[in-house]
Amino acid sequence: MYLKRLEIQGFKSFANKIEMQFENGIIGVVGPNGSGKSNISDSIRWVLGEQSPKSLRGSKMEDVIFAGTNSRKPLGMAEVSLTLDNTSMLMPIDYGEVTITRRVYRSGESEYYLNKASCRLKDIRELLMDTGIGKEGYSIIGQGKIDEILSSKPEERRLIFEEAAGIIKYKSRRDEAEKKLNTTRDNLLRVADILHELENQLEPLKNQSEKALKFKEIKEKLLKLEVNLIIREIDKTEVGLNELTRQIELLKNSMEEQKKENSELNKQLDNNSRLHVQWDENYSNMQKMYFNTENEIKKKEGAIELSKEKTVHIDSNLERIKLEILKLQEEEKEANQQIEVKLVELEVICKELDSLQKTIEAKTSEYESQLSQNTSKEKEMEEAKSYIIDALNEISDKKSELNSIKTLIKTMEDRLQQINNELEDTNLRLKEKRKEVLDLEKEVNFIANEISTVKAKIIELNNKNSELEKQILLNTNTIEDLVKNLNHRQSRKNVLEEMEKEHEGFNKSVKNILNACSKIPSLGSGVYGVVADLLKVPKGYEIAIETALGVAIQNIVCETEEKAKDLIAHMKKNNLGRITILPLSAVQSRSISNEELKIINEHKDVKLAIDIISFEEKHKNVFSNLLSRVLIVPNIDTGVIIAKKLQYRLRIVTIDGDVINIGGSLTGGSNIKSTSGILGRKRELEELVIGIKKLQIDIKKHKSLLIEMNKKKSQYSEELTKLNSILQEHKIKEATLLSCIQQSKKEEAQYIGSITQIEGEVQQINNANKDSYRKQQAVDAEILKLEEEISNTRLAVNETQNSLQGKRNILEALNIEITQNRVKEAEVEGNKRNLLQDIDHLQASIRKAEKLRELKDKEIVEINIRYTQLEEEINSLKKDLEELRESGNSLEIKLNEMKNEKTIILKEEEDLRRRLEDNQKVIADIQENSHRLDVKRTKLEMQQQAYYDKLWEEYELTYSTGLQLKEELQDIGKAAKEINELKNEIKALGNINLESIEEYKRVKDRFDFLKKQKDDLYQAQESLKEVIQELESNMELQFTKQFQVIRENFNSVFTRLFGGGRADLVMEDEKNVLNSGVDVIAQPPGKKLQNLSLLSGGERALTAIALLFAILLVKPSPFCILDEIEAALDDANVQRFSSFLKELSETTQFIVVTHRKGTMEITDALYGVTMEEEGVSTLVSVKLSDKNQEIAS
Repeated sequence: MYLKRLEIQGFKSFANKIEMQFENGIIGVVGPNGSGKSNISDSIRWVLGEQSPKSLRGSKMEDVIFAGTNSRKPLGMAEVSLTLDNTSMLMPIDYGEVTITRRVYRSGESEYYLNKASCRLKDIRELLMDTGIGKEGYSIIGQGKIDEILSSKPEERRLIFEEAAGIIKYKSRRDEAEKKLNTTRDNLLRVADILHELENQLEPLKNQSEKALKFKEIKEKLLKLEVNLIIREIDKTEVGLNELTRQIELLKNSMEEQKKENSELNKQLDNNSRLHVQWDENYSNMQKMYFNTENEIKKKEGAIELSKEKTVHIDSNLERIKLEILKLQEEEKEANQQIEVKLVELEVICKELDSLQKTIEAKTSEYESQLSQNTSKEKEMEEAKSYIIDALNEISDKKSELNSIKTLIKTMEDRLQQINNELEDTNLRLKEKRKEVLDLEKEVNFIANEISTVKAKIIELNNKNSELEKQILLNTNTIEDLVKNLNHRQSRKNVLEEMEKEHEGFNKSVKNILNACSKIPSLGSGVYGVVADLLKVPKGYEIAIETALGVAIQNIVCETEEKAKDLIAHMKKNNLGRITILPLSAVQSRSISNEELKIINEHKDVKLAIDIISFEEKHKNVFSNLLSRVLIVPNIDTGVIIAKKLQYRLRIVTIDGDVINIGGSLTGGSNIKSTSGILGRKRELEELVIGIKKLQIDIKKHKSLLIEMNKKKSQYSEELTKLNSILQEHKIKEATLLSCIQQSKKEEAQYIGSITQIEGEVQQINNANKDSYRKQQAVDAEILKLEEEISNTRLAVNETQNSLQGKRNILEALNIEITQNRVKEAEVEGNKRNLLQDIDHLQASIRKAEKLRELKDKEIVEINIRYTQLEEEINSLKKDLEELRESGNSLEIKLNEMKNEKTIILKEEEDLRRRLEDNQKVIADIQENSHRLDVKRTKLEMQQQAYYDKLWEEYELTYSTGLQLKEELQDIGKAAKEINELKNEIKALGNINLESIEEYKRVKDRFDFLKKQKDDLYQAQESLKEVIQELESNMELQFTKQFQVIRENFNSVFTRLFGGGRADLVMEDEKNVLNSGVDVIAQPPGKKLQNLSLLSGGERALTAIALLFAILLVKPSPFCILDEIEAALDDANVQRFSSFLKELSETTQFIVVTHRKGTMEITDALYGVTMEEEGVSTLVSVKLSDKNQEIAS
């Protein structure tokens, strides 16, 4: 996989769309400062999901959008598309080419696309996970990032190693699993609370459900009897309605006949109207035709005038062309005359040229004869000169050789002096080095004692720190327990509040009216709520009071009877069920007699229910009505005693919820629930609020204590850090001193070897000097011999030279004469060429004039044809004009005839409208009689509808469904008596909750469902724990293995880049592999082991580069962006960096933003970034075929 293409538009300084094509290898990006080079690496970082504007050198994300210049407006959007070759299928997506696009608008909206399909940032990050690509990985190293690798904290530095180890995907999965585990735990708590609450509701709902079923059975018998009476009345009204309907139907038939007649009249009126509209349309069309004809007449007249003007223009053009033809004929005649003159001049020049050529030929022959006689003598003289030159060259070579020998002798003498000085200096250094070794050994002993002292202090501090950590752990566990308890209570509180909000435990009809009151302010005005919300119960009495109230606890309290009617009407209208309402203006208080009060006061542990609770004064009558004749006793035995004394006239309820009813019946049994339904829920909610506040105070106190402990731990840590730093410095110093001792001993041995080598070199120089002196004498003799031979040859050359001088003078005179004739010949030739050119030009002008004349002749023919056509056109237009004038006269006559037709149509329409008005009066009389009968029928229908409404409102039956219950009533009186008996039975049952049947079924189903869900959640929790444990085990194993390989590579790469030294990577806490920070240790060659902060800028940069290369050797990134990371290196280190980079490019594609010549030289292609326009970056690309090409920086 590699980076294939990058498209940028509107990103920072790239206002115009640019496209960069990449191949494998190294691609360089160069350009002057401020040209926008680094914006390319920023764009890649951004498209891969960078969310920090600061990392992109901005303050907010909109800063990446092109901001405009003096000559350009700002853009509203920035877009970057990055295309990756995925033929290796390294990314888990079934595409050979993957394009990632990111787009941001100035409004702040951001969009991501994967192969042009919209996606989320999460999708892109998951796709690139563990590939080495990504904003947190090591594929993009920007400006300053190279130093951050060393400057950042060990735990922050760890991110790069996680990416290289390939555990990011596992880490992401673990984090997701932990989130799911926390959610599952919360859900378990919530489900447990809801189950607990539902369990409390089941038993009372079951009892209410059984009572409601019995009520329904009695109600069904009562319904049959009452429905039969209502249906009997409905049938009676139906007979009267049928008679009225028959009379109304007769009137309707009469009405229909009149309406038919009206309809016929309306049809005739419509036909007349259509004729009227048709006449208007025809008249309008006829007018248009008339006006169009008039317009055509005017057009034709204009066209005739235009054609006449064209004929005048043609006559004018014809005269002009004839004059032009005469002028051309005169030009041809003048050119022919000039040609004849030129031909005469040409004949004279040709004769002169022929004479000159013959003279030149004769003189040339004479010159060549003289020249051949002198050639042999000159040849002998040249050979003698050549010999002299060769001899002089040989003398020069010999003198150079002589100088070399002298220089060699001088060099050897100087070297001999230098060697003797070196020998003396080496002996002196050997003595100093031996003394240095002794001093270093003393210093090593001193440092060893210091290390022992510091180690003792560290052990003491570690013991104190361990004790403190135990206290911190204990306090942390306490806080965790408190937080866990707080979370549980808050979760429980939320559940109870939600149940309160949803009116959990109330009947469906009560919930419906409460919801309606909250949504409709006018309906809710004057409604105080349910009884349960209007009282407060002391702790321990919740079960007793809720039992005492029974279903009345869900009764609605309102202000007036009118409001109660409104509520009932709303329930009926919206089919919301049935409720019981207690209007304050109607509900009367109840009391007990003095005799009963006296008996109650005899028992101190017996209380009136109304005396236990608290409520607002305005609600006194409600609670007096409900609870003033109810006693609360501690147990059933006390209740039975006092009930007998009161002769079972009051209702008695025990604290546990057992009941002694009026008349003596007892209700009781086991109580499955641990708290009491609605009232218990309110009490629990109040206690939870108090408990949560107390827990929050305790947590705050323990957290303050933990902060103090952590401060103390930080002090211990700082002291330990200082001591460890001192210990490390001492160890480094000890290691350095030992290294120095070893180095000094090594140098001592080198000095001894150097002395032996120098003594041997002195002997070699003495022997070489003797040979050089012998060679010098031989070369001097050879030079003297050559100088004598040169002198003799020069005398012979001078004699030959004197005899040749006379003949040379003759040759020179002949040569001058020949040259003069040739100059004259050239001049004549030039004149000849000029004449020929003039003749050609004249002939060409004649040909041009002939062609122009032919064109003009053709133009005259065309003009004559056009003139004839115009005359024919004028005649045709005149003919059309006559026809149009005749057509216009005919149309004018037809328009006058149509005006007469309209008068007839209007008269017929007036007659029809009069007949229609007479008919309407007859229809009005029939309607009046029909209305009178309709009123009678409506009254009867209203009576019938009242029975229908009663049937529906009281029994929720329609007439058709009521007929299914119809039975023949033999005795109406007996049926009425039976109805009264059934009503008394219903009254004896007391308050009934019909909703409890469905409510019990709903709560039971929900309880069973949630119980199963709780089991599923527990299984999911255990499964997630196993997944997290397995992921952490795999991560630890893989990270440890890869970290060791990176560690070895780091030392190897560091040694190669620095030419020596050593480097290492150390985990801060090897026991906690998954969270341990990573320390970097570096010792450049020839330097002591020291803190990274003390290294020079170049050394820090090279160390970070070594770490990056070490990671790439373990897990090569598909591509890597390096933004001026070698800026701090010198030329020699740049060469080492470039060499290593070239090797890595076999497995990783590199895009390098650089200023350095050494880096540019190894690139396979270069992109240049410039700013030809101020503030706008442009791109230039160059492919480098010659790898050794010189590139200017």
